Amino acid sequence: MNRHAYTTQYRSLALAFTHAGCAQSRIGGLLTRVGKVLGVKVKRSMSCRTVGRMITEGGIKVRLQLAHELARAKALCLSSDGTSNRNIKYEARHITYTAPTYSTDPNAAQEAVATRLVEVDHALDHTAQSQFDGWDITNAKIIDVYLNSPLARRDALEGFSYAADDLFRKTVAYNSDHAADVVSVAHKTKDRKLALIEGDLGRAKLQKMSEAEAEKALWDVAREICDDPDGLDDSSLTPELRAEAMQALARHLGTTALEALPKEQQQVLCRMIVAGCCKHKDHNCTKFGVASMQAVYKILGVTPPVLLANKDNAATIALGDEGDSAAIERALKVSQRGGHKVVSLYGDIFRHKDDKRGHQDLHRYYMSKVKFDATGEHSTVKFPDTSNNRYNTHLAGAAELLTYLTAYIQFFTLIRDTKQTAGLNHMEENALMGLQDEVTICELVVMTVYKNAVPDPYFKIVGRAGVNHIDLGPLHTQIIDHIEKLISNTDLLLHPSSPSEDTTLDGELFADQFAMDSVHYWLSTHPHRLPLVEKLLIGFLEGTLPAWRRFSKEFHAGSAIDTLTPAENLLISIPATNDANESILGGWRVYSRIRGGTVKHFSTQAAYHRNNTEAFADAKLTTEEDALYVMRLARAEDASGAMRKFRDDLLAFKARVAEETRAKEAEKKAEAAAALLKLQSIVVIADVEQLKALPVKKGPKGGANLREQLDVRRELWKDEVLVKTKLKDVSKKADMLAAILAADARYVFCLGSQLIVDVQHLSSVRQRLPFLEMLISIDYIVTYSQN
Repeated sequence: MNRHAYTTQYRSLALAFTHAGCAQSRIGGLLTRVGKVLGVKVKRSMSCRTVGRMITEGGIKVRLQLAHELARAKALCLSSDGTSNRNIKYEARHITYTAPTYSTDPNAAQEAVATRLVEVDHALDHTAQSQFDGWDITNAKIIDVYLNSPLARRDALEGFSYAADDLFRKTVAYNSDHAADVVSVAHKTKDRKLALIEGDLGRAKLQKMSEAEAEKALWDVAREICDDPDGLDDSSLTPELRAEAMQALARHLGTTALEALPKEQQQVLCRMIVAGCCKHKDHNCTKFGVASMQAVYKILGVTPPVLLANKDNAATIALGDEGDSAAIERALKVSQRGGHKVVSLYGDIFRHKDDKRGHQDLHRYYMSKVKFDATGEHSTVKFPDTSNNRYNTHLAGAAELLTYLTAYIQFFTLIRDTKQTAGLNHMEENALMGLQDEVTICELVVMTVYKNAVPDPYFKIVGRAGVNHIDLGPLHTQIIDHIEKLISNTDLLLHPSSPSEDTTLDGELFADQFAMDSVHYWLSTHPHRLPLVEKLLIGFLEGTLPAWRRFSKEFHAGSAIDTLTPAENLLISIPATNDANESILGGWRVYSRIRGGTVKHFSTQAAYHRNNTEAFADAKLTTEEDALYVMRLARAEDASGAMRKFRDDLLAFKARVAEETRAKEAEKKAEAAAALLKLQSIVVIADVEQLKALPVKKGPKGGANLREQLDVRRELWKDEVLVKTKLKDVSKKADMLAAILAADARYVFCLGSQLIVDVQHLSSVRQRLPFLEMLISIDYIVTYSQN
């Protein structure tokens, strides 16, 4: 190695400093000072550019490690998720498999299941196709680094290799949240794997065929895919066409060979498990429970919780009869109420995602003293992070508010009286009003007891280290049985003498006994609310029950997990949660806000330390040739201008999307103009008998029809009732005719032989009904008085 190059240990120390948060420009000075303290003279200071290149070298080592391990892995679980930061899309990717531990202790395990961070990178958009293509791009980066490396040559001597298709060939599971786009990516991955398996089986079958048979079959396929099969000969069979025909032939033979295998063997070869994050399951089920609970008031006909409208909607609603009825209706529709809304308000006030807003530190100081006085323990825990919609935070917030109900009400008094101008803003008034409303507190009671009975023990189980998703089928069956038990006997949750062992999912003590005691105390002081709480609790639990069944379908009988063989059970490992992706994306948001580095440097440093790459490098990249290879690739990568290329691609992509959007808008306007012209050309029929004689829809010979007459009144006149009416509700002739006549009656009223028009609509009707101009001129119009 060049004698002027920094040693491996020195480079490792620089990476450790950057990972600890030191700025790249300060690393050189820090290393010099460390050397001075240790009595080592450092001749020259490391530059910021050199530190950046060492980070890039770490990324090269990460890819070498991934390829080295993937070559040996037998079953892979892919995982991905995305986020948006400053209006740029980012994707995180992980792979879970059994990997070497690189432990130097001979008594320690040499292999263990590990979830490796592949990368965090930019994305042009978050569509399923872009996410799937991202795996190909990422895999190509790994292949490019690995194939020409000294490590790949050493691996080949041991009988290991890694090719581009091996990533999908070995994939047996895809793990992420329950979003439709991720499920689509999983299905695309399965299709790619199926195509590879069929190709492998087809090529194996081709090798068993004689040369003449294979050539004949190849020509038959070539003729099928060729544009001019009659003119096909040896001279026109290009290498490209021959390769395409060979691939198609292999796929065809492979499909036949796969179908000939026993069903159990087909399942093993084509295995693809789509596993949803367990924490997302609980999060989604809680939302269904809250919605079901809030529907109870309408069913029972009881007063719902106090309405917590925002400032603008509250002002609109306050207008009452003096305001626009449509605006008031919209304000009431979008305004929320209940325990879930109250917890969100408190999260925004006491722990907003923008840490400059709200009473965050004051709240923490105040509640620390309150909790110390109540429990004798110091607590500096902030309010649950509902503003960022973290798992279980709304339930945790409900428990917090119910436990310290009086303290929170008193805290708002403190806030109000310490302001320069005494008073609370609208959000604070809503938050306080929610805690002063007994019906809202009833919902907080329900959310608190559910949290202690199901989510708390569930999170404890699925969050344990080493939990395999494929082993959680019995747990989800147990959840459904447990919820059914709670529905049939609500006293298990609401009666203070009920043992927690019969109430919690895991049969252990309540995770928050203080909150449960607060529930029972509040119910004892408000016994008249117990019947409502019971109904709300049953409604909540009944809402979660079908949701748990829906989100645990990967464990149902006959599913991919249910049909796993014993050997597959030992081989396949799937994380129970999506925490790896969620945490790294959250880390990137924090990193970009505080340190302002590039996503490439963040991803490299995170992967280097999370994947234990340093131990891999110490064990496998030990030669001078390895060091030179890594340094040369890092220098080339730094000079590649990847970030500049992404910026150019992003701007070109945005320009293309904008152009497509403008084209679609222009097309919509043209279609709307054409539709308007068509409507204006329709002769309006007002005579009842003529309308009765019309068919519902246009016949094969054309002609007038009721649907056209309805469209005129709905789209051209903008009749206030018809525009809100769904077409399916007036699909029958009688209903459509009645709707048309009712629309006419709102503008034109027939009395005997005279035509009477409402004066309030006369001007608009004259524009909408061209034939009225004629009627007006011959004195058929009589002004109608509302009196």
